[in-house]
Amino acid sequence: MTMANLTSPRPIELPAPQFPMLTRMISNALFPESGRGALDSEPITWMVSQPHPLVPDMRVVRMFVDRGGVEVYSVLSDGSKGMRNLIPMNWVRLIEEVMPLDVFVEELAAAESDEDDDDPNDPALDPEVPPPAPVNGHAES
Repeated sequence: MTMANLTSPRPIELPAPQFPMLTRMISNALFPESGRGALDSEPITWMVSQPHPLVPDMRVVRMFVDRGGVEVYSVLSDGSKGMRNLIPMNWVRLIEEVMPLDVFVEELAAAESDEDDDDPNDPALDPEVPPPAPVNGHAES
């Protein structure tokens, strides 16, 4: 009877990444040192293709901003198990995304057009400003 060699890495086929792709995140310390708050403790750096900062036998393979935080997907070095962590957004200090230049140009254009749409002086965006009242039973045009 032969036993499988559990130490040899199992090839893992991941789906092609979608861009922009989150490659680095810096978060507050998840377990701050005694007597120090999360902001006073050394931050944690999470990077795709690097060891998981809390479980060194695992490697981070993908990260996504989702569900109010950053989801971190990691795989055990032998490929036998996967893990997902959710770091709450209020614990995240920085995220870094990479993308091909064509996606970068699209993202930049979308950000600039969003900027124009979110004019803070636009009364339509202020929920405190009621819509115009009808004049003589007819709405103003």
